[in-house]
Formats: sequence, structure tokens, C-alpha cells
Amino acid sequence: MSASGDFGPAPPGVDLSENQDGSMLGAVIPLIVISTLSIILRIYARTEFRKFRFAIDDYLSFAALLFSYALGICVIISVNYKNGHHVQAVSKYEFTVVWKLLYAHVMLYAFCVTCTKTSIIMFYKRIFNLRYSLHVALFLIASYFLVVIITINVACDPIPYFWQQYTDPDTAVGRCIDIPKFFFGNGIAAVLVDFVILTLPIPIIWKLQMPLSQRLAVIGVLLLGSL
Repeated sequence: MSASGDFGPAPPGVDLSENQDGSMLGAVIPLIVISTLSIILRIYARTEFRKFRFAIDDYLSFAALLFSYALGICVIISVNYKNGHHVQAVSKYEFTVVWKLLYAHVMLYAFCVTCTKTSIIMFYKRIFNLRYSLHVALFLIASYFLVVIITINVACDPIPYFWQQYTDPDTAVGRCIDIPKFFFGNGIAAVLVDFVILTLPIPIIWKLQMPLSQRLAVIGVLLLGSL
């Protein structure tokens, strides 16, 4: 395929029929299925107890699942508008839709990971005697959420310039922050918060009166469950 869209002809040797549809759908759909099964198993395990009652970490995990559905829907819709194709094969309308979905995706992602990470912290609170470290972790999670939400909403002035700078570069008027650096910094911050969450219970487990192999096994199970 050599015909081009609204962004000019394809460079020599580029096949515009190439795309990453399979890779994106192959990543999103299995993860949605796995997360759904995880929540179902969580509910089953919790309801096995005679004196069962949902806790705040359960409700947060349910909310996170709903946001993950919304994220998956964004990706699936974007595939229908040629997300993952060479830009030369995309029309301006399709590009605009994809970037609007990207804009929504960032905020949905912030809500999803915030619910997920807070759920883990609340779970830790139920089984460990965490006080100071718990508050520090919650502060980091809330700070990450607020920074992402505020930044994405003030990243471009006006907001439509987020995609118009590419679709109508000659007529669009506005300004944006360095978007690639924003996503790069967002990724670093998310990893740092994850690291804090994953290491939070390790000092307590390490002090337990049990063999080293068992302590390492418990730490491994908690780390696996957090992931």
C-alpha cells in the first residue's frame, strides 16, 4: 500500500498497510480478561468466609477494574481509527479522534492506577500495623494523581491545540508543554511510586520469627500479588 493520507506521501520503502493492530489488541484484551478473572477470584475468596464483609480495598479494586475497562475500550476504538498505522495512512479526522482518545486515556489511566495502588495500600493496612509509612505512600499516590490530572489539563492552551498543532499547523493558534517529556516523566514517577508500594511491607516481614526461606517466600507472594 503506497497511497498516502492527509500527512503527505510515505517515505520510500514504507508500506502503509503495516500496522500494530494485533500487538495492541493482543496486549489489551488478555489483560482485561486476566484482571476480570482476578476480581472474580477475589470475590470468591472473600465470600468463602462466614463473616464476610467487603473492605475499602475491595471497593477500590472494583473501581480500578471499571477504569481498566474504559482504558481498554479507548484502545479498541482507537484501533478502528488507525492507531498503530503509519501517520501517512491516517486522515486528519482519524488522527484527531486518536489524539482525543489519548487525552482521555491519560486521565482514565491516572484514575485506574490510583485506585489500584490505593487498594494495595489499604490491603496492607488490614494485615500490617502500618502508620507513618502508610501515610507517606498515600501522599505519594495522591500527589501523582493530582500532578497527572492537572498537567494534562493545562498541557495545551487551548486544549484542542493538543491535536490541532499536528492537523492544522498553519492555522492553529496555541501552545503546549513538551508532551513527550511529560509522558517520560509520568512513567518515571509511576515506577517510583510502585517501588515504594512494593517495598512497604518488607521491613515488617523481615522481622517475623520464621526461617529465612519462608520470609523470602512471603515477600515474593506479596510482590507478585501487588503486581
